[in-house]
Amino acid sequence: MRMSRWIMVALFAVSAVVVVEAQQPRQPGGGFGAVNLYTSVLSNKDLQAELKVTDEQKEKFKAPSEKVTEMNKKRGEIFKSAGMDRDKLKEAFADFTKESEKVNADVKKSVEEILTADQKKRISQLEVQVKGMGAFTDEKIAKELSITEAQTSKIKGIVEEYRNDTKDLGGFGGGGNKGGFDKEKLAENQKKREKLRKAALADIEDALTADQKTKWKEMTGEPFDTTKLFGGFGGGFTRPGGGTKGKEKTKD
Repeated sequence: MRMSRWIMVALFAVSAVVVVEAQQPRQPGGGFGAVNLYTSVLSNKDLQAELKVTDEQKEKFKAPSEKVTEMNKKRGEIFKSAGMDRDKLKEAFADFTKESEKVNADVKKSVEEILTADQKKRISQLEVQVKGMGAFTDEKIAKELSITEAQTSKIKGIVEEYRNDTKDLGGFGGGGNKGGFDKEKLAENQKKREKLRKAALADIEDALTADQKTKWKEMTGEPFDTTKLFGGFGGGFTRPGGGTKGKEKTKD
C-alpha cells in the first residue's frame, strides 16, 4: 500500500473520533465509528433545525464547541509532528483517540445539560435511524423489539446479501492501479449503495410483526435524512445500514 493512501486511511480513522460539521469526512462503508450527535449538534445546522435548538442554547454551545475545536487542532498537529513516520503516526493516533474519547464524553455531558427532554428523546431516535440495519442486531434494541431467533436469522441473511452486493463498490472511488481518488466514481458508487441499503432495510421491516413495526416507529420517530449528519467529502459516505429518508423499495 502506498504511503499516501495509508495516511488518507489514518486521517479518516482519526476524523471519525471527533465529529465536527464541514471538518469530518463522512464515514466509509464499514466505517471507523458512529456519528456522535452530541458533538454534531454543536455546529450542524440541519440537526439544530431538526431539534429546534434556540439561540440561547446555541450560545451555551460555545464552551463545549471550543473543546472540540481544540481537539481538531491537535488532529492536524499530528501530521506536523509525526511527518511520514508510520510508527509515530500510529502512536500519535492511539494517544489522540484516548484523549478525544474523554473530550467526547465531557462534551456529551455538557450538551445533555443544555438540551431539553424532548430534544434528547429526538437525538435518541436519530441515533437509532443512523444505526439502520445495525439496530436490529443491537442487543438492547433487539430485546426491546422482541426480535425472535427466526427473525434474527432472516435479518442476518438480508444484511449479508447487502454486504455482498456492495462489497465491490469500493470506499475511495476506485482510483485503479494509480491509487488515485475518483470523486465522481465515489458519488456514483454511493448512490448504488444507498439504493441497496434502502431495499435491504425495507426487507427487514417487512419481516417484523405489526407490534414490532409500531415499536420500531416509536424508537425511530419521523424519518430524517441522516446523510445531513455527516460532513461533506467527495459526494458523501454513509454507514452501512444508516437511516435516511424512510422506507423505500428499489426497483432496478
